[in-house]
Amino acid sequence: MKLRAAPSAPTAAEHAVENGRTRALASSSQVAARASEAPPPTGATRASPVIVALSEDPNLLEALTLAAIDQAAVVTSPSADRFADQLVANAAAVALIDAAAAPAPLDAFIATVHQQFPQLLLLLAGPASLQNQFAAQIADGTLFRFAHKPASAQRLKLFVDAALLRRQTLVDQATLASLPAGNAAVGSTGQNRPPGSSRRPLWIVASIFAALIVAALGAVLWRRPPIRSAPTSLRAATTTAPRPSASAAAAAQTAQAAQAAEAERDAIDRAAAERAERDRLSGESEARKAALAEQAKRTAIAARVEQAHVYVQLAQKRLASGALLEPGDDSAHAYVQAAISLAPDDADVHAVAVAFGQALIARFRAAMAGGEAEAAGRWLQACRDYRINDATLEQLSTQLDTLQRAQTAHAEELLALQRDFNQHLAQGQLLEPGDESALATYLRLKAVDPDNAALPMMLHALRSALADDVQARIARNDLDGAEQRLHSALADGLDGEELVSAAAALERAQAAAAPQVIPEAQLQRQRFVQPVYPPAALAQGLSGSVELEFTVTPAGEVTDIQVQTAEPRGVFEHAAIAALSQSRYHPVERDGVVVAQRVRIRLRFKP
Repeated sequence: MKLRAAPSAPTAAEHAVENGRTRALASSSQVAARASEAPPPTGATRASPVIVALSEDPNLLEALTLAAIDQAAVVTSPSADRFADQLVANAAAVALIDAAAAPAPLDAFIATVHQQFPQLLLLLAGPASLQNQFAAQIADGTLFRFAHKPASAQRLKLFVDAALLRRQTLVDQATLASLPAGNAAVGSTGQNRPPGSSRRPLWIVASIFAALIVAALGAVLWRRPPIRSAPTSLRAATTTAPRPSASAAAAAQTAQAAQAAEAERDAIDRAAAERAERDRLSGESEARKAALAEQAKRTAIAARVEQAHVYVQLAQKRLASGALLEPGDDSAHAYVQAAISLAPDDADVHAVAVAFGQALIARFRAAMAGGEAEAAGRWLQACRDYRINDATLEQLSTQLDTLQRAQTAHAEELLALQRDFNQHLAQGQLLEPGDESALATYLRLKAVDPDNAALPMMLHALRSALADDVQARIARNDLDGAEQRLHSALADGLDGEELVSAAAALERAQAAAAPQVIPEAQLQRQRFVQPVYPPAALAQGLSGSVELEFTVTPAGEVTDIQVQTAEPRGVFEHAAIAALSQSRYHPVERDGVVVAQRVRIRLRFKP
């Protein structure tokens, strides 16, 4: 980048306002004196200095504006090219370079700026680690000061005040060097006096000095001796005429009094003009300060609004992705709060804030629809923290209370069903009675809460209890009862590993019982009752036989007597059954287990 050269430093002649005029003082002897030019009004001030800032950091620019609000105007330059233009256009006194916005390499850029603008005071802002790299430039005056970022307005004000004071000192030195020796001497005693000085302006002093010269000339004329070589006629004329020295003295005194009166009137007029000028300049200064304050305020507000819009865009992205609260530093909530803190009255900020509140309410209602009372409670608390209006919060809170009460009642109902199930299970009410059995209670709980965590354990307990019941019936040789219980359980959908083993045991028992009909002679009788011969058959002399099958239970009793054959039919069956049913046998054991045994016997009848 080729920077343009800066204009030369301003001189006193450029700021002076010529307001003196030459005054002629008349006297009786027509002696005139010319007064020197009057100095500029004591209330005159130079134009406000300009600080050009090369930065895009809104916080740094805001702090700089506040620091220079009553000292200088701040001009912002977002790029190095515009930075050079602003330095030339504004005849800048001070420049602030943000290391983050300057082109690389930074040291070469600073050297170029200093070479092109040797009288410009440079302030460099950057991280603390950067200061050591520019220690040499600070020591040799290339850089005036180094400001650590983030820089506060108070810290920058110290740097700005020091820079402007240094700049003013350089300007005053250049001004005195450019003036002639006489003017410089006058300036050192009168021209640079502050407003309100009690000494009179130079033109008044010059007027008084001229009056004194006139008076001195009059005194010389008064004391001048007569000319001795004059003719007799002239000597006589002189003797008779009045003495001219008396009239000259009177004229000198009159001129002196008139000059003093004129000087006094001029001094009064001059003082009044100076007071008016001071009032005008004071008003302009106040207006300028107010304008600068307003400009700084507008600049700060604009920077805050621009940053707030960045946060608004980030918040909208997080709302779209569903990241409302997490992660804490990269969520919609974090960006909405940041935007509100910067520009609470901005329309875009207000819109995204409303959208965030609606998103929180939508999450609450989604949790309510899913029956997730705990999640709904968390979203309701988020709504409270965000300070959604009280009417909406009350409505949402009422909905949550209703859901929590319903869930509490539902949970109590589920616990009651589990207690009833366990009670029916303990009492052996597995499948019947229909509405008061363990199976009926299990089915009611499954209908009310299909995802209840207790259902698998309840089903396992019911199947195990049914398997135990089937095994008990098999042990009692109640194969039919065991088969009926097993079929009922399978019909009710209770098939499972627990009943598989019971079904296998039943099949084995049935297979063992069906083919093994042994003759009665293999049993050991405990008591055998002989049949009574039917009287009618005895009277007729009839003989015959009856073949019977029966079951000897594990208790040794005779049950399930069935007639296989009878000869003749209808004569001896009743007597055979009556006698056999009263008989007792020792139980049959297989593999150490007492089992029921089917037995066959033939009873013969002879007269």
